[in-house]
Amino acid sequence: MDAKKILKSGMLEQYVLGLVSEEETAEIEVYMVAYPEVHEKVQRLRSCMEHYTGLHDISSPKEGKSGLTKCDDLSGEARIRCLSVETKFGQPQQKEQLVEMQNHTRLLTALASIAIIFFAGLSIYFYQKQARNAAALSKINQSFSELEKKYQLAISESRNPAIDNRLLTDKMTRKMNMKGVGVMPEAEVIVYYNPEKKRTVLDPVNLPEAPGNHYYQLWAEVDQRSVDMGRINQGVAENGLIPINFVPDAENFTITLKSDADQTSQKGETCLIVYR
Repeated sequence: MDAKKILKSGMLEQYVLGLVSEEETAEIEVYMVAYPEVHEKVQRLRSCMEHYTGLHDISSPKEGKSGLTKCDDLSGEARIRCLSVETKFGQPQQKEQLVEMQNHTRLLTALASIAIIFFAGLSIYFYQKQARNAAALSKINQSFSELEKKYQLAISESRNPAIDNRLLTDKMTRKMNMKGVGVMPEAEVIVYYNPEKKRTVLDPVNLPEAPGNHYYQLWAEVDQRSVDMGRINQGVAENGLIPINFVPDAENFTITLKSDADQTSQKGETCLIVYR
């Protein structure tokens, strides 16, 4: 018999009234365990019974034995049907164990979720802390690099004056004053030329910044021809002196103002010459 048949058979009403045999009672109780709808109907019938007996002061029949019956307590066909139902749906004790295992699983799942959230937060905290430490370390390295540059510059400045002074005071160094002509009559530059040390430096006493898209270029006169000594880079002046390419056997010097559009071979407009 399946659940639908037992619900319509009238046995549940007889069970509640106490009109079934012990074997039928055991069978019904097994179905109550196996089918929730059977158990619910029995409960409704009992509630109706208790309500009715309460109104008419009638004692309700007692339940069979003590709670649910085990299949081992039955005999004959009732025991076979009970075992068949238990085999399909499991014993009540097994169902209770299953519910308990499910509760434990839910608890472990909740604990695992809390642990995951905790460790995720901890990871984010340490990541942010590491990022802050990395940023602070980067700033320290940058400051150290700037200090190192300043130190190297200070060392260079402390050494260069001595070198430049030795160059300027060397008896082999020729000092040649250059005066402005043409568009720069007020300009003045001093050329220090040492053929022995093969060095040439300029002292821009009064050399205005070159106009936009223009630059100064130094020329040497060698055997009555002009030799290009390179562009005068005013941004690399050290201790007030501008280093320039050395050309051997230079006799005189000329500075011209050139445009970026001029050809390299073009000399440009003469603006300073050696004062003769």
